[in-house]
Amino acid sequence: MALFIRNNETISGQLNDDLVMVDIEKGSYFSLNSVATRIWELLENPLSSESLYEVLMAEYEVSPEQCRTEVNEYLEKMKELGLIQVVA
Repeated sequence: MALFIRNNETISGQLNDDLVMVDIEKGSYFSLNSVATRIWELLENPLSSESLYEVLMAEYEVSPEQCRTEVNEYLEKMKELGLIQVVA
């Protein structure tokens, strides 16, 4: 089972309800909405996608199908941007 963890080389800070992140190496920045920010917080330690689903379904009013779809989309995008890493 794959575990995900955030890439701590990214600089981040809170701006209102969003988290703003800067990748100095790439010269780009990202803004994460509240759900993506929560995923980022949870990935301080390695977690499986299943664990993320469980936590987020307990915290948000969302169907299991919608939760899985959205979490998977966020994880894919975060991987593409180099914000998170996959560990065995």
